[in-house]
Amino acid sequence: MKNSLCKKNYKITTRNWFNRWSNKYDQTLGRIGFHRELLDLVVRSSKVKDCDKVLDIGCGTGLLSLRLLQKAGCSITGIDISEEMLAIFKGKIKESGLEQKIESRLMDIDSLNFKNNTFDAAVSSVVLHHLKDKPKALKKIYKLLKPGGLFVIGEVDMDSTGSHADTKRLQRMLRVLEQEWIPALRDAGVEAFAQMYSNGIKHILNQGEYCLSLKQWAAICRKAGFSRVTIKRVPHYKCFGVVVAKKPG
Repeated sequence: MKNSLCKKNYKITTRNWFNRWSNKYDQTLGRIGFHRELLDLVVRSSKVKDCDKVLDIGCGTGLLSLRLLQKAGCSITGIDISEEMLAIFKGKIKESGLEQKIESRLMDIDSLNFKNNTFDAAVSSVVLHHLKDKPKALKKIYKLLKPGGLFVIGEVDMDSTGSHADTKRLQRMLRVLEQEWIPALRDAGVEAFAQMYSNGIKHILNQGEYCLSLKQWAAICRKAGFSRVTIKRVPHYKCFGVVVAKKPG
């Protein structure tokens, strides 16, 4: 009972945090160079084609989904736990006349209710580090993909495991966070830097955050059953990259 209550509180905290960020998300993270290049790398790595069915996990305000549609005439199902983020995304869908191409749903990854072998690809960008039980989530995603389907995770390459009192851990993380903070200030200004600085503190203290290195993500993908797991890095921002995992078939 205690574990389920903690898990519920954890989700509520994360949802409320994204709700508060929603109106400024596109003007802060959405304007930073490393994030734009990460989204582009996710799209390229997904190898999305016309008529593919794609699941966008943690779709937020739709930055990744809209990029996918620029690449191919696919159909996208976006899921997110933030009502406010989805409201912005729904507005973009309506304004662009994309109702036939994109469906957005208020849903968290623990309550995925799609049939197995539904999607040709599943993608996410700087979302999955919010999950506590990462192996369980990846096993669910594996089942939803068709044989031969691709799963692409876009993330910061940062290992946040270890004791909060470990100074070597802190130094390791600060080397990565510096590569978030400086571009944020340069590309999008003080407000974006303040947001990314706040995010960094959450990373360090694991407050609704639990970041892993790309190699750790790749290992979890292999344990979930994926094959041909590869890592690609954002060309100009080496602390960001994607893990591409293929379901056998």
